[in-house]
Amino acid sequence: MRPSFATASEEDGVAVTSAEVGELALSELRFPQLYVQAPFDPQLPYLAIVLEGVLVKSFRRRSLELGPACALTMPAGAIHGARFGSDGARILIVRPRGAGERVSGCFDRLLELRGQELTWLAWRLAAELRASDAAAPLAAEGLALELLAATTREADDDGPGRRRPAWLGEAEELLRERLHDRLGLGELAEAVGVNPAQLARAFRRHYGLSVGEYGRRLRLAWAAKELARDDSTLAEIAASAGFADQSHFTRAFKQHVGSTPARYREQTRSRSFHGR
Repeated sequence: MRPSFATASEEDGVAVTSAEVGELALSELRFPQLYVQAPFDPQLPYLAIVLEGVLVKSFRRRSLELGPACALTMPAGAIHGARFGSDGARILIVRPRGAGERVSGCFDRLLELRGQELTWLAWRLAAELRASDAAAPLAAEGLALELLAATTREADDDGPGRRRPAWLGEAEELLRERLHDRLGLGELAEAVGVNPAQLARAFRRHYGLSVGEYGRRLRLAWAAKELARDDSTLAEIAASAGFADQSHFTRAFKQHVGSTPARYREQTRSRSFHGR
């Protein structure tokens, strides 16, 4: 088997898998339990997405607690430190390779983002960093650019006069909370107090996907997380994720991720969570 295009190293107890693609530098960092990162001044901006674990980033005037499905855009010069939870954390970082790169504008302010498309793309990108086929660098670059596009959309929606309706956020959160259930459009619309057609239109406009496709991606993202950290069988994960059977799960996973669940598990578990 040919090696991954990314390189693996360890720095001060932190396991690092990194690669450069186009204008971007990509890193997956695995922090050990209760790790403390001293305050530092990032010379380049970056996007951080939490895949597993919990961390608290401390700035001069505030602190932000970030858990799974949380993301943060970090502008250059934003001095901060971090401390990590009892299970450590697994973080994906996307940043421009140089200060003059055109992608730097995606990180012009400190912004906390939660869930939505970012988590799904981040899990797929983490898998590509361990892939050994010739297409992996191209796939990784494409996913990283999709992440930046999704980040820009989320930042735009957060601006004045462009916030999504509160009920739409409630609908997305309900989908996330009940991702193991087959929650229908009508039931979801009734739960947030709007009609199904209104929900369907608004959901696609703000999230770029139908309610059904968004729910499917949430379930696949959950399954990807379980494959990376749990020893359950593929059939058990498929059932818990709400798929009819293992074959249906395998087809859907390969269509969206580009590899089978078994191959994804092999790639993402080439190192243990704590980098041993």
